[in-house]
Amino acid sequence: MITTEEIFTIVNKQLEEDLPFVVYKFPNENRLGILIQSTNTVYYTRTFEEQGFAFAPFDSEKEAILLPGSPIYANDFNFDTIVTKQLSSVRASEFEKDSHIDLVEKAIDSIIHTDLQKVVISRKQKIDKQDFNALDTFKRLGSKYATAFVYLWYHPKVGMWLGATPESLLSINGRSFETVALAGTQRYSSDDIVWGAKEQEEQELVTREIISNLENFKLLNFKRHGIENHRAGDLLHLRTRITGTFSTAEVSIESLLKALHPTPAVCGFPREDAKNFIFNNEHYPRSFYTGFLGELNILQDKSKPRNRRNVENLVYKTLTKSTQLFVNLRCMQYKNHAAHLYIGGGITRDSNAVNEWEETVNKAQTIASIL
Repeated sequence: MITTEEIFTIVNKQLEEDLPFVVYKFPNENRLGILIQSTNTVYYTRTFEEQGFAFAPFDSEKEAILLPGSPIYANDFNFDTIVTKQLSSVRASEFEKDSHIDLVEKAIDSIIHTDLQKVVISRKQKIDKQDFNALDTFKRLGSKYATAFVYLWYHPKVGMWLGATPESLLSINGRSFETVALAGTQRYSSDDIVWGAKEQEEQELVTREIISNLENFKLLNFKRHGIENHRAGDLLHLRTRITGTFSTAEVSIESLLKALHPTPAVCGFPREDAKNFIFNNEHYPRSFYTGFLGELNILQDKSKPRNRRNVENLVYKTLTKSTQLFVNLRCMQYKNHAAHLYIGGGITRDSNAVNEWEETVNKAQTIASIL
């Protein structure tokens, strides 16, 4: 175990030497993790049986990048010491607004006249930022979004990405797993929360689709939990946890990821219809936006003290493989002295194109507010 300041020193050294690394903060924790490489080789995970930090694109046909090895942790990240800057607003041009509204209307028309039931439409927004400091931006994100998985990922041959995602894709500890269905967005204004019919229907569709994709696995204690409000900074979402236990060791992470990714919360359904609409109409590459990232097959010490009289300092030594993967939302890529923000929203037949535009503006503030 090391300190937060030691982790930040390592990050600065990796940046100075132009070497790969990832540093990240866990949701609702003061714990930071870091994993580094001593060369600029690009590694991939092809079976998801490897150990390290995975960084996967939206397109599930493309390989996921792996920073191999085991991370080190610090448990003393102090949110109160970070000064969070506030940008008043992020501005988009009328052309960007009109283009996105036209695309949403096209999606609604496709949903009405084809088998498509939902599709997630996204856009990219550029903010010039000559004086960008990656580590300071990561600190501010970690301070402002305590409930999110916050990360800074860099590889000289791939690029720099940073984000604060509210959505878990897959959590595995031993043979226990958890995933979530996340849909619906509104600005948080008070604890008196009211959800419209469109958001509630979308959440139900996403939940049912994920459960359907998992039904082919032999799962014990398979449970759909109740719908809950999930706050991520200034935004609220509807969330449903789905948990279970593997009844056989033959269930692989790769097979689960094929069943889950991309989820209906970031792609739509039927999945192939939604993907085809996205690839044919968004007209920009999502790259790692709406992909996934996180720890893969990391050994965690689950040791417990022995309950024996007159015996001290003895433990049951238990090492359990843990995988914690998150959907890459509320993220940006930094390149050519500019921050490229990625934002989107789920479209159903009841969507309103202007409202969907406003939702992307609200989501863009997650990153823009700390630049």
